[in-house]
Amino acid sequence: MQAISVQPPVRVGRPGHSIILRPDDLMFSGSLAEIPQPVNLAGPRSVSGASLRNGSVVDELLDRFATAYPGGDRRAIASQWSKWLFHAWLSPTIAVMVLDGYSLPRQSADWGMRFTPDGRPERLWLSSTTVPVRRQPVDRLLAQLVCEELDDVVATLARHSGASVNVFWSNAGNLVEHVLTRLAEHPVTCADRLAQARAFLEAPRLAGRRNRLYRPVVYRVDEGSIEPQRLRRVCCIRYRLDELDYCENCPLACRSGKPAGEGR
Repeated sequence: MQAISVQPPVRVGRPGHSIILRPDDLMFSGSLAEIPQPVNLAGPRSVSGASLRNGSVVDELLDRFATAYPGGDRRAIASQWSKWLFHAWLSPTIAVMVLDGYSLPRQSADWGMRFTPDGRPERLWLSSTTVPVRRQPVDRLLAQLVCEELDDVVATLARHSGASVNVFWSNAGNLVEHVLTRLAEHPVTCADRLAQARAFLEAPRLAGRRNRLYRPVVYRVDEGSIEPQRLRRVCCIRYRLDELDYCENCPLACRSGKPAGEGR
């Protein structure tokens, strides 16, 4: 992961109901240093949160990202793109939820995504003037994220790529589980909120509907092994791109002699 340059502080909320995300505090350091620091300027290559539900915008972004994989399977391209999206969007969102009990801004005009010139999601941008944010139980915050935001974005990606929604939900769940693992190593993590977040991933249903983030990974101990192997429950299909190998957590790696790769 590339080093993150120092950005101005990001104020979320109004005085009295705000949180400050600064690159020099403990939030994005140590085990969370890989998380892209949100910024408070949209920038020239940015879209709003609402635009991530717009099929024509998503098509344009995927087309730009696809230039790195000439002739590649659009389903796999969209899956790879979604991993970068979830890394930039969900990583800081989950970290703030568990560390401070806050939700980052959720109104479509108050947040969005910055992109690199080749269309890769780079980091979250937040408005500096938003509605107040208050502490809530982490399981409630996660339910809102899944049902009110992720659901629409995943559906849009599936419609405009041809990939199953299960692929994108798996990518999101894999990222969330990874961030929670990193949070367990962070010095200022709230143990109670971390436990709530982990319990959320163990709940098969949310208010009568399927929890799409339910158990996204499994840990398997093979005979003769000491450390458990972390495996995704659903393949991300990146192997369909000639430029990439199977990922190191792929549940299908045993079906081929092709070596497992690292990274996204």
